[in-house]
Amino acid sequence: MLFERFLKKKRPDTSKEEDQELLAERARTHEDPAVRREATRRLVGLSQLRLILADDTDAGVREIAAARYRHLLCGTQPADLGPVEAGVDARIAELSLIDDARIIEQVAVQGLAPEVRRAAIERVQSPEVLALCAVQDPLAANRGAAVERIQTKDALEQVVRQIGKRDKNVYRSAREKLRLIAEREERPLRVRALCEELCQKAERLGRLEQWTQDRAILDHLDRQWAEIRDEVEPDGRTRYEGARERFIQAYGGHARETAARVAAEEAHDSLHAERIALLDTLSEAPALTTEPEIRALCERVSAAWDALDALPPQRQKPLDQRYRALMEAADAARASLGDQRKRFSQMHKSSSKAQKLLDEPKPLDLRATKTFVEQARALAAEIPAAAETEAFLGLIERVESRAKTQRKNAEHRLKQLPEKLAELEQHLADGELKKADPLFQSLRAGLDLVEASALPKGVAEEIAARLHLLAPRLRDLQHWRRWGADQHRDGLCEEMEQLIEADLPLQALSERLHTMRLDWKGLEKTGPRAGPAVAERFHKACDAVQERCRPYLDAQAAEREANRAARESVCDQIEDFLSKVDWERIDWKRVLRAERETRHTWASIGPVDPRHFKALEGRFRQALKQLDRRLDGERKRNQAMKQALIAKVEALVEEPDLDAAIEQTKALQREWHTTVPARHKDENKLWLTFRAACDAIFERRAALHQAHVNEMKEHLATRETICVDALALAQSEEDPKRLHAGLRELERRWDDAQSLPIPRQNAGALNERWRETRETLRQHLRDCEDRQRRGAFDLLQRQAELCERLELGLLGKTDAPLAPEAAEQAWADLPEQQDSEIQRAIAARFSSALAAAGDPEQLAALRRRYDANAARLSQLCLQLEILAGVETPPELAQQRLEFQVARLTERMVDGEEDPLQGSARLLKEWYLCGPAPRSAGLDSRFERIRQALAREPGAATA
Repeated sequence: MLFERFLKKKRPDTSKEEDQELLAERARTHEDPAVRREATRRLVGLSQLRLILADDTDAGVREIAAARYRHLLCGTQPADLGPVEAGVDARIAELSLIDDARIIEQVAVQGLAPEVRRAAIERVQSPEVLALCAVQDPLAANRGAAVERIQTKDALEQVVRQIGKRDKNVYRSAREKLRLIAEREERPLRVRALCEELCQKAERLGRLEQWTQDRAILDHLDRQWAEIRDEVEPDGRTRYEGARERFIQAYGGHARETAARVAAEEAHDSLHAERIALLDTLSEAPALTTEPEIRALCERVSAAWDALDALPPQRQKPLDQRYRALMEAADAARASLGDQRKRFSQMHKSSSKAQKLLDEPKPLDLRATKTFVEQARALAAEIPAAAETEAFLGLIERVESRAKTQRKNAEHRLKQLPEKLAELEQHLADGELKKADPLFQSLRAGLDLVEASALPKGVAEEIAARLHLLAPRLRDLQHWRRWGADQHRDGLCEEMEQLIEADLPLQALSERLHTMRLDWKGLEKTGPRAGPAVAERFHKACDAVQERCRPYLDAQAAEREANRAARESVCDQIEDFLSKVDWERIDWKRVLRAERETRHTWASIGPVDPRHFKALEGRFRQALKQLDRRLDGERKRNQAMKQALIAKVEALVEEPDLDAAIEQTKALQREWHTTVPARHKDENKLWLTFRAACDAIFERRAALHQAHVNEMKEHLATRETICVDALALAQSEEDPKRLHAGLRELERRWDDAQSLPIPRQNAGALNERWRETRETLRQHLRDCEDRQRRGAFDLLQRQAELCERLELGLLGKTDAPLAPEAAEQAWADLPEQQDSEIQRAIAARFSSALAAAGDPEQLAALRRRYDANAARLSQLCLQLEILAGVETPPELAQQRLEFQVARLTERMVDGEEDPLQGSARLLKEWYLCGPAPRSAGLDSRFERIRQALAREPGAATA
């Protein structure tokens, strides 16, 4: 056994008490062979034993030396010959000096130290010994090294048969080496078959004149041939190389022919490519826009075409046909460009004429205009569509539109002519020259328009005749108007002369002077021009009155000049501001305030000289216009910014990440500002929209917070409910299965609830409550299981006792036998086990006993089991004592120790689990074992075991 050496008494170490040098000298030099043999038996030096083994003349001494040498190397020295002194490294070094194959093989098989066995395995040559080591060596690494050194098929097959599933690595290695050996054995046949196949393929090369494909096949065949060339017989090698040489020569001839043909084809292809390039170049001629470019391109291509050598007829003919077609297309394009150039020249002339018609202030001759429009449209239809053509057609449409408008106006004027003629007759009859004169001119212009517009002449001729009759009367009125105007001018001269001496304030005098000058100008505009003398008289009087008003006028001029300077200063300030301002960093509110102040300042400045007013007003308006454009642009930008902010906030209303949405909303609120306000109504509307969108997001947070609070309360209630349910289950349920299922369900519910958040202040107390509640329920479950287990074992004990009474009665081993009928009745009164397997097993024992009551053979079998069960019950009792920690009788202490050591060894070697892992299984085996001779000692031992297990509720758990 593994621990047997610890139990045996140690023998005195006699070798240490003796001098090894003295023993070595005695073993080598003593004359008596018996003394030498005894000394050799006590030696522990490997080198000394090796010398004795090689040099001693006595066979007995050599035999003892050889045996002692082998035992020391193996580490298997018999106890009566003293301990092994040589260490592992020394034995390995000594082993490297040995040439005796038998010693090496013995060490490889029998050596105790794994390292020594490994060193011996690496020197063993015998396949049989290596196979034995590969199968039986305790160390997996040594088994692997042994199988790696095996080269023979028989030894490998022996390893595969014997190793089985004990070492899969050794098994796989042996199988792989067998596969390689099989491949080596089949190699000559495969080489001959492949040689024949390659020779046949090489001989078929070139037969179908598929040279390129066959050359690639030859390369593939050469690669295969290179792998077997050294293993092929000379005849096969000669055959393959001859076939290969024949193909290479044939392939060379074909390659030369192909090269010559390819060179000729390449030359033709080059000529063909050059001609194709020329044709491609020539095909671009119709796309050119000028005749000289097309002519130059055709000449260049023609010269190059004629300079090239001719191709074979079958390739030259299609190119010549395409060349002629492209030349004809180029000539047609050149002719088309000439025609188009002429049409464009005509279109330019027509455009000039159309523009002249549009610029003509007089009515157009519609007959000539109509003809011109028709000719222009026909010309435009012949010219390709282009921007210039579109512009020309637009010009023609304008001419046509003017002609239509003129005709429509002429028709309208024609309808008005009778009415106006009657009105003219009435004004002439009333002597109203002022109204009659423009009306006469209007009638004359209307008649000219009707004539130019090619309208019917009937009505127009009648009106023209009547107008001709009214012309003398109009001239008479014009003479009378000239006389009245002369009288008015004389009155103005007299009044102006009176003002020279009039006693009036200078302001009133100046205003009267201005009024009379306006009256004079009105007469000049509406009546005949004044004579030179009258005009001189009036202007002289005006100058005298103006000289009298000079002080007042100078003061007014000075004031207007100051106003002009003030207005120029305002304009300069605005323009200087506009030229220097940085619009990217400006304070728009200050600019808006300054713009309003500037307008107020401009309005408060007095009048200026009329000759300066228009320029100054235009300058001011232009500067303000620039400023207003900037303000309006900023206003629009600010409005767009606010609209964009509103859109962003409205988009955040549905944002899933509420925290991010709130942070972004706050950032957007900080971005909201007004630079240049719009109307108050529009600004207020935008602000209300923005604030409503922001409020919607913040209301989401409030609602989410409330929902989170409610959810936390629900989660808290869920966990509290689980704790309450656990306590209720512990108080109401006694069935272990239902308790176990309920515990699993509660733990699952708790695990699910743990992922749900609860208030932090309640988490610690609730978790502690759950742990206490779960532990209470688990303890209740263990208590119920213990009660159920005790009940099951109590029932099993009663069932086993009933079976035993029946069995012992049948065997005649009891003074109070139990009749089978009474046993059946008693069995029926007992309840069944909840574990169906145990119930079947104990029921089988009872049925076997009942069968033995009526069947002699069954009774004989029962008797045999009775005799055999004594040892089994004794072993079960010993195992139960070990598990229960109960003392074993002194006479069985050695057996208990040997059993424990043996089981421990089996677990260490084979890796199996400890079979003594639960008392429940052993108790079941005890009750199910069957009848056996009993002794008071065994019964008392089993009773102590039961009492010990009863004190430890969990000890009987399987």
